[in-house]
Amino acid sequence: MPLNTDLSPFASNAGTNPLSTVNWIAWALVIIGAINWGFVGILGIDLVATIFGPMSMLSRIVYVLVGVAGLYFLSVPFQEHTAKR
Repeated sequence: MPLNTDLSPFASNAGTNPLSTVNWIAWALVIIGAINWGFVGILGIDLVATIFGPMSMLSRIVYVLVGVAGLYFLSVPFQEHTAKR
């Protein structure tokens, strides 16, 4: 499958809203994950574990959702570009 470099995470078929709902949610989760890992690396504080408890069910859900959002953005360049120009 060829790499599609024309499609960005901000592409939308609607034309009026540059970010789809899925992209907004995925971006929010990726940003949460980035901030969390920044705190872990700089301060040694895991914000997700601090808020929801270490490896609680809610923490695990947040970690899984952040991971899925990251994988979603890894797949974006390989998605078919169907928007009309």
